[in-house]
Amino acid sequence: MTTKLLFIGHRGTRTNSDENTIEAFKKALEFGANYVEFDVRKTKDEKIVIIHDSTLDRTTNGSGLIKNLNYNEVLKPGTKNHKYKIPLLSETLKSLKGRIKFMIELKEDDLKDTILDMVKNFNLLDDCIFSGRNLTVLEYIKSAYPNTKICYNITKGLGLEITEFMRLGKLKKLKFKPDMISLRSNLVNVEFIETCHINNIKSLAWDFVSYDDPLFIIKSMINMGIDGLLFDDHRNIVKIKCWLSKT
Repeated sequence: MTTKLLFIGHRGTRTNSDENTIEAFKKALEFGANYVEFDVRKTKDEKIVIIHDSTLDRTTNGSGLIKNLNYNEVLKPGTKNHKYKIPLLSETLKSLKGRIKFMIELKEDDLKDTILDMVKNFNLLDDCIFSGRNLTVLEYIKSAYPNTKICYNITKGLGLEITEFMRLGKLKKLKFKPDMISLRSNLVNVEFIETCHINNIKSLAWDFVSYDDPLFIIKSMINMGIDGLLFDDHRNIVKIKCWLSKT
């Protein structure tokens, strides 16, 4: 069982709040997360905003493609349940700097330099994990800043599929090793975790919202040796920490 589990708030939290908002990030922080994970995109007027989807439709009271809208148009509708604002990356880093660390999921490949410059200006390179599904982009980040942590979201990844990772990883013939690899929870097994570990890669699991008993699934993954979990429900962070303290 891992002793240094990463407790990551997935989009802050996806339960009893609106995901990817500062309010959601603060809930994850309050309940014991050591990282918050969030997604970044660029508006038409080149503001870096935190939102998962390419459109406003699912999570806000507005509609339209983010890339076709100026920030004031993205900001105006408010989130669907609580009418929270869609935050800028800059205000999120400023608000939470020194209180929690960040996992930044790049939803657009051309954001890499802008995001790196912003994080560097906030003096937060050591407090960030850069995540994404394009392995080439992550290699670029690692080459520019070798000490920066990167996480490859391999589930629908571009550059290395899970079957190829398992094959090459078992032979220790990976051409490039990210610091972490995240995989959708229903695909995680002991073999994946062990293949990560023999290559000195941390294994992460995400997406627990669809389970009837997510705590059972989370505990089973911890028993398998998972290194980090992206929690959809901030309340489960406390429950798992309590459970770990008794094991």
